[in-house]
Amino acid sequence: MALQFNPITIIFLLPSLITLVVLRTRRRPWEKILSLLGWQLGFPVYYLWAFLFLILSAIPAVLLALFVLPDFYRHPAPGVVQSSYAHLGLSFFSVLSAFVNEFFFNALGEEVFFRGWLGGWLMRHLGFWVGNTLQALIFLLPHTLLLLASTSLWPLLALQLLFGWLAGWLRYKSGSILPGLFVHGLVNTLSDVLAIVMS
Repeated sequence: MALQFNPITIIFLLPSLITLVVLRTRRRPWEKILSLLGWQLGFPVYYLWAFLFLILSAIPAVLLALFVLPDFYRHPAPGVVQSSYAHLGLSFFSVLSAFVNEFFFNALGEEVFFRGWLGGWLMRHLGFWVGNTLQALIFLLPHTLLLLASTSLWPLLALQLLFGWLAGWLRYKSGSILPGLFVHGLVNTLSDVLAIVMS
């Protein structure tokens, strides 16, 4: 399976890159800019929180796949990411391909935009509770396109809303998008692996 470049990733990266360039031309220090965008390592304890969120996200994802939405994973609709992985067969390379594609062509752009740029701005200006809830709802909007594949996929939207909120909490507490990126990439990879195994 080849790498699947997602052009939407570029769109999601652009606001942060433009902000970086504008702030550098205004001679803002690198440390301030990177902190503003969440492009820093953050506090290590929040990587442990991210691992806990990974486990808490994986359990309902597997239960949904096995008991609520098995047909979605056995026969993914054309156009959804999982359709690219259905019938590949479980191997080191199919899992590695899913991992690389999910981290670099899906999760990275979404975390940079929704948690780093948009979420950071909303939480600074509206406070954590309102700003984080708003970014999670905005994060959910493009994911509602799943309903075009099947309205039975609405349980996935509930999980994505919860995930968006928890990833925003990680960004707020850690000062970094990296813990959320860690969880996001691995949960997406798990979803692809479920399609590989179940189809």
